[in-house]
Amino acid sequence: MTAGAAGLVGSAGAALLRLLAQECGLRGHLSVALTRDGFVPSHDRGQVLVDIAIGLALGGTSLPGVISELDQAHAVFGPVASPVTAWRALAELDEQTLADVAKARAAHRRRIWSLLTARPQGFPWVEVAEQVWDGWIVLDVDASLVESHSEKEGAAPTYKKHIFGLHPIVVTVANTGEILAILLRPGNAGSNTVADHITVLREAIAQLPARYRKKIIFRADGAGATKDLLKWIKAEAAKNRATWHYSVGFDVTEPVRDAIVAVPATAWAAAVTPAGDLRPGASVTELTALLTLADGWPTDLQVTARLEPLHPKHRKQASEIEKKRGQRFQATATDLPGHHYPRLDAFHRNHAGVESVIKDGKDLGLRRMPFFHLAMNQAWCVAVALAADLLAWLRLLALDHHAQLRNATPATLRRALFHVPARLVRRARKRLIRLPDDHPHASDLILAWNKIRTLATPP
Repeated sequence: MTAGAAGLVGSAGAALLRLLAQECGLRGHLSVALTRDGFVPSHDRGQVLVDIAIGLALGGTSLPGVISELDQAHAVFGPVASPVTAWRALAELDEQTLADVAKARAAHRRRIWSLLTARPQGFPWVEVAEQVWDGWIVLDVDASLVESHSEKEGAAPTYKKHIFGLHPIVVTVANTGEILAILLRPGNAGSNTVADHITVLREAIAQLPARYRKKIIFRADGAGATKDLLKWIKAEAAKNRATWHYSVGFDVTEPVRDAIVAVPATAWAAAVTPAGDLRPGASVTELTALLTLADGWPTDLQVTARLEPLHPKHRKQASEIEKKRGQRFQATATDLPGHHYPRLDAFHRNHAGVESVIKDGKDLGLRRMPFFHLAMNQAWCVAVALAADLLAWLRLLALDHHAQLRNATPATLRRALFHVPARLVRRARKRLIRLPDDHPHASDLILAWNKIRTLATPP
């Protein structure tokens, strides 16, 4: 064993993300947003924030870990900010600066979505149960718990008694898998707090290009089934002359259970999965006419019900009638048009995809908040959202040719593409990244690289 090797790159695939952020214009937008009069940092703040996001995508879970991941591509990246400089960059993200970053992200998203529209396959409209929701943007909102066994600011007992920590709300766009907004909240924040839902949804809607704000469907679980939230959705739609709909979980109260029991067997239709297949033992129907809704609910709200076999994990929370029938009762409130209840039910169940996005977000740094102050951890959440967006754009714009990689999780992308050894060589006044001939995804890396090179921001 001897020393002396030079030009080695431990994570050659990381260059894809750095190139993507550069060529599509993200780094430029952030650099402008983070420019301050009279302050000339040694490391461009836009580049530092992008590099933190890249380090999170590579698997870093703390600032030292993020910088360590970036150092694996030092031969290609060159000098990167130290952990202290990265900490300062996040500490500088106060409320006004975060608002500037949000505006920069929104401006950049217009560029990305124009690129998605220009693809041969077009913009990724949501398809559920063999129905394409052409022209509709689907926003999924969900809250998640982040465990924190410390005295960090905002850490508190959560509604799950065995978890102590924070309680962020996340809004994702089902069309692309991007994370539009994350609102970090104390652990004891309510799961159905209307003010918090409205705040984070405003931030998410502001991230959408103007032309895509006209037709939006909001999906949420039971936490979103509040009168005030649904009224806000309809009022905002009317104010902006837009067409907005909602599909939210509905609490199965005693009157709802009685209505479900009263539905004759002939009125139930077979349920389908989001893939369009029949779901064994599951059926759906419409309940609105059998219910007397309290004042304050939207007048066009309709309630659908779903029956499915009672799984042992739900038996403890099941009512006596559910246990007796061996069925789990579920309900959904929606104002979506149409009477194909199996498809409307499948569309709502497709909301579960937000859990996968949040799971990936936790793999990108959302699992643990590394700082004491809530404001710093909110800045960390912005970096997590940037990392999620970079991976989403990589899948949609550079890996769309590969059936598995275009839907791969962060862990799979690290294993297959990012942590690939290579050597940096110089030839004919060019720098070349030489990949191993026997790497199974060498051709995919090269093709992705060439696709990204075509995305250079026009002058």
